Amino acid sequence: MSGDEETQRPRFHVLGPVRADMDGRPLPLGSPEQRAVLAILLLRGGRPLTTNQLVEALWGGRPPSRAVDTLNAYLARLRAALEPERTPGSHARLLVSEGDGHALRVHPDTVDAAVFDRHREAAEAARAAGDLAGAYEHLGAALALGEGTPLSALPGPYAERERARLADLRVAAQEDLFACALALGRDAGAVAALRTLAAEHPLRERTRALLMHALHRAGRQAEALAVFTDARRALERERGRGPGPELTRMHEQVLARDPALTTPAGPLPAAAPDAAAGPDPLPWNDATDAAGAAPDPAGREELAARVRDALTVPAGRPAPVVVLTGPAGAGTTDLALHAAHALHARHPDGLITLDLRGDGPEPLDTDAALDRLLHALGVTDGALPEGTARRTALYRSLLAERRALLLLDDAAGTGQVLPLLPGAPGCAVLVTGRAPDLEVPGAQHLEVSVPEEKEALAMLAALAGDTAAGPAEAARAVVTACGTLPLALRVAAARLTTRPFLTPADLAARLRDERHRLEELHTGDTHPGDLATEAAFRVAYDALEPEPAHAFRILALADVPSFDAASAAAVLELPRAADAEPLLAALTAAGLLTSPGPGRHRHPVLLRGFARRQSERTDSPPVRDAALLRLLDHHLATAVTALLRVRPDSPVPRHLRHRLATTGHHLPDAPAARAWLHDAHPHLLALTGQVLDLDIPDALRPAADLLTVWDRLTTGTARQRDLEAPARRALERARQWEDDASAARALRVLAAPRFGPDTYERAERDLRACLRLAEKAGDPLALTLASGELGVVLLSLGRPGDALPLLVRAEEHLRAEGSTTSALEARAHTGRAYIGLGRAEEALAAVNEATEAAREEEHAVVLPAVLHLAGRTLLAADRAATATDRLREALGLETDPRRTALLWAHLAHCRLDQRQHREAVTAADRALEAEAGLGDAYCRGLALAARGRALPALGEPRIALGCLREAYDVLERRGAAEAADVRALLDEEFPDWRATGGA
Repeated sequence: MSGDEETQRPRFHVLGPVRADMDGRPLPLGSPEQRAVLAILLLRGGRPLTTNQLVEALWGGRPPSRAVDTLNAYLARLRAALEPERTPGSHARLLVSEGDGHALRVHPDTVDAAVFDRHREAAEAARAAGDLAGAYEHLGAALALGEGTPLSALPGPYAERERARLADLRVAAQEDLFACALALGRDAGAVAALRTLAAEHPLRERTRALLMHALHRAGRQAEALAVFTDARRALERERGRGPGPELTRMHEQVLARDPALTTPAGPLPAAAPDAAAGPDPLPWNDATDAAGAAPDPAGREELAARVRDALTVPAGRPAPVVVLTGPAGAGTTDLALHAAHALHARHPDGLITLDLRGDGPEPLDTDAALDRLLHALGVTDGALPEGTARRTALYRSLLAERRALLLLDDAAGTGQVLPLLPGAPGCAVLVTGRAPDLEVPGAQHLEVSVPEEKEALAMLAALAGDTAAGPAEAARAVVTACGTLPLALRVAAARLTTRPFLTPADLAARLRDERHRLEELHTGDTHPGDLATEAAFRVAYDALEPEPAHAFRILALADVPSFDAASAAAVLELPRAADAEPLLAALTAAGLLTSPGPGRHRHPVLLRGFARRQSERTDSPPVRDAALLRLLDHHLATAVTALLRVRPDSPVPRHLRHRLATTGHHLPDAPAARAWLHDAHPHLLALTGQVLDLDIPDALRPAADLLTVWDRLTTGTARQRDLEAPARRALERARQWEDDASAARALRVLAAPRFGPDTYERAERDLRACLRLAEKAGDPLALTLASGELGVVLLSLGRPGDALPLLVRAEEHLRAEGSTTSALEARAHTGRAYIGLGRAEEALAAVNEATEAAREEEHAVVLPAVLHLAGRTLLAADRAATATDRLREALGLETDPRRTALLWAHLAHCRLDQRQHREAVTAADRALEAEAGLGDAYCRGLALAARGRALPALGEPRIALGCLREAYDVLERRGAAEAADVRALLDEEFPDWRATGGA
């Protein structure tokens, strides 16, 4: 096959929505039925199928009356799509028909399913040969090919069977990947990922066994044993049998604390950042220069060696901290990344990189930085602690026994860096920044100065290769014009390599001319290299065609850390992400964009400023504002999709006040939605704040809608607090522009009770204000949501009579909306209100009705919450045994750490009512253990109250008094109704508790 034919091979994707592309351009494959024909032939691997077999595969036993004619039409259109250059009457090369047989003759490497199979076979061979690291790499490569549900949305019995088969193969590959990671001792993040996999496939015993192994490895033996108990119940219920040999053996090993479970086989080499769909031993994010590529230190080898030496210390010595400082464009990040890659083998637990954005308008704050670091270490959104102190403690505990390398890039100052130092003896830290006074105690400080001419010439030669060949004077002139700054040299080298006809002499001449034209760009004092740097930028920018030049300017406007092709397409008003990719590639090749990770792009700091100045000179304010609004619309559309994946019957998408112009990202399922939300969270914060600060009236409605959707996605997590600042800004704008509906929606977001020292009284005040505005504006969504939420807050305040009508109204409206899951939660809350009013019969009827309805398969998403509420109501109705059953069932289903902690706290109170004091203390301790890392004051108060009630019966009255005092203080500050019960108990059992330090 010729080189041209090789590069023009179509590529086929069936491990997700079926699609094909040629040189990155999508091919028109037609209707779902036509795509199904293509998929059937692709999965046959070149083996022919008869017409009757294709008809059977496509329509089963009930084909349409003209099935053969329809099939032939599909085949003809597919031939035209796959070989658009084929002349009429000539033989097809790819989709061939001979006699009554039809086959697709394509190279196996062009079909993702075939590549997946090849990697799995190679992984199996590597494992058989004892090469676990090689097996891990192949499995990661196989799983990276997945794009969602295989053969997504294709009709027909064949597609249905193959969809199930391919999905099973993917899960098996994930299990194999986890098994390799555990065997190699690379289990960071495995617990969270395995919990997700086990929740999606609760009857897969191997997944459960791997989860038990990971939990035991993390020192969480009780949780590992609970996984076995839950698995046994599920298997007995669904299959009428208990666990098989593998899961049973794991149970026995955990019980015996088998040392084999904690001893890995050996270190795992570096994995590509986009290689795995399981535990990721090498987290990559916005600080990386490219997807796993180490920058070449050409011309600066001596300095690069000093950095590497500074990070290399003998075993037993304190972990090194190295600080690199230098002016903008001097190459500190490149040197840091080179050192990180070079020393990766010394840090087998991974490279964690973080862009602190110190040179930007808003450097990353401590909480946001810890949030990203914890995510890189495998902490899910639901397990994210409340407050800086708890996040710091968890972060340092996760790194305590690891040997990781932490790269903190572009630090604003010492205060930003200190909370992020791990303190673990096995870890090393590399910090970069521009401030010369960036001091870190105990760190070795290295100054990265602007290269001398000799270094700069070597760098240009290394970057531009043969294109830099020519008279030495010309190269020297280019280096001088660039001020010898590495960033400017990279842009100049990109010009030489992307324009072969451009010689160094030509480039030097252009840079000299540009230098004169750019003098007006600066006023006051500048760094000596600034003007030359801008000259290099201008040369690269002026060489762009109008379309990529426009893209370069407009994409720099949004205050986001980075962007993907879909976001770029939205900003540039392009119909598809694929349409933006050539523009991004062109800008990257020109040195005007960098790639911080797979599929991500950004402007380096200096280039962002340059691009924005060009936009101010070229693009009108309406054009600039419209670009930001399109990005806001894109994020809102994606957030709506995410909400529908998590809660398909949510009423929120039906009540958007902004009319969406885009469809946003495709998110195939709930895990994809949650992953998108985590990655997008800082982008949403930055963009929403930016458009509200820019005083763009048209931004208020989509911003208020986004806050509403975003709030529903983050409910019950520490991330919900992040919405406070943009919601408060939206409220200010809504009042300024007299938009009552937007004000009501912003107030409802602000009203959400938060963890820590927040009070229910504050939540009640804001929710009542929200209801007044929503009533005035006629906003049914805000009325419904705020009514239900106010009802729950009033229950927490001990006012069931005020809560009941609000909850009943919310339930009625939610049912009318078709939002059954939310209505079931409201119904369960009405049960709590009834029991508070002494109407036990109605209370039990309400929670039983909600529980039975939630058990239906389509309502499984809400079942743990309803079971939890039912347990609380049954406990208040003096039915502790049944309440215990409900709470334990909820514990078996719940995956959210905060709700799990609350379940344990309420279970402790059930045990008390059953006079099982030892079990009550155990359950309370489980709740406190979980809460300690999360910061949920209400949960802590409940658990301490249970502990304080149980301990006197176990002969520990002094400890009980301390628990009850603290419980009262915590619950009283929160405004929780339970504080009164604790106070009454203290007055009865410890009459002098106030005199000895009580309230």
